[in-house]
Amino acid sequence: MTEVRNCDADGVIQSMTAHHIALVFHDFSTGGSERIAIRLANQWAASGRRVTIFCGTEVGSARDLVSPAIEIVSCKPAIHRGWGSRILLGWKLANLFARYTPDVVFAPGNFHLMVLAVAARRVTTKRPIFVCKISNPLIDRNLPSILRALLSWLLRPLLAPIDKMTAMSPLLAKEAQLVLPNRQLTCIDEPILDARCNAFRSTALREHDPLILCIGRLERQKDFELALRAFAELSPLGRTRLAILGEGPDRQRLLDIAQRLGIAARVDLPGHVPNVSDWIGRARLMLMTSRYEGFPAVLIEARALGLPVVTTDCSAALPEVISAPCHGEVVHSRVPFDIAGAIRRQLETIPGSFEEIARGTERFQIQSIAPQWLHLFDSAAVR
Repeated sequence: MTEVRNCDADGVIQSMTAHHIALVFHDFSTGGSERIAIRLANQWAASGRRVTIFCGTEVGSARDLVSPAIEIVSCKPAIHRGWGSRILLGWKLANLFARYTPDVVFAPGNFHLMVLAVAARRVTTKRPIFVCKISNPLIDRNLPSILRALLSWLLRPLLAPIDKMTAMSPLLAKEAQLVLPNRQLTCIDEPILDARCNAFRSTALREHDPLILCIGRLERQKDFELALRAFAELSPLGRTRLAILGEGPDRQRLLDIAQRLGIAARVDLPGHVPNVSDWIGRARLMLMTSRYEGFPAVLIEARALGLPVVTTDCSAALPEVISAPCHGEVVHSRVPFDIAGAIRRQLETIPGSFEEIARGTERFQIQSIAPQWLHLFDSAAVR
């Protein structure tokens, strides 16, 4: 493999061996992992790398976020999500990798682990380096210990062909190594923010009636039913409103639950919102009720704009995200009354300054994180 030396912004000479970077998507859904991967890919392409996205289908609203500098190669016929689709996608993509010969193949999260595991076993000639980011717990922490041990035993040989695996924080790496004790994981922060994101939020933007904000795909993992039931406990705060930004299969069920709870008039479900910053600017509080998360990027987005949060104990990384009292509160319960109590405390507390809440989120800016990925790819591509 030919090695090229480039200078970075500080004039330091660096090797560039991962000339062609490939990303694996099943489709262009609006999931957080896909959106962040697209933002990274756009940065890599802007830095002069050849970037290709290989996918089962180009369906999905996130397709419009991809830079024109990036080539998209989709399967023919299209492969849509369904039973066994990830195995089929990995099988088909192996043929495309052999044809396009990328230096590195990157999967943006756990959903694509099976795709990468299948493809990595099938590619034998001009084999790229396979890299996967761990985006969620590999095994549900609430499962019985015997079942966790069995699943860990099954996962280790399955994931063995993947050359490099990364975690989004030291605490998430520690959690993953309980499942993969012999794997070395590289920690790279999530590129959640750009340089334009700062702590400025005008109080004039805030709703007159307190607005509680939830953001995420409308599906079981996010458990927005719990958010609705907790919100229903806030009847003494009758002018408070709840907005749930996102789209997904649970939409009608959530609307029906809001109607049954008698809160439908104070709940908004506007669907997919391309730019959530305006909503964050109007809100008084961010609420997360997920059953599990990897690194909850939306909480960092909220903090970067000076918005405190209330969240369930859904991620091993929360001590790194909610690290000061002014950031909000983690609720170690899934009882609606308990979550409502935390919401009430936050709404009745004088919030910290926007700058105080945002302090420390600068490390998540994509401009400093995208080069860290390139360094990992270049180091891995040296054989």
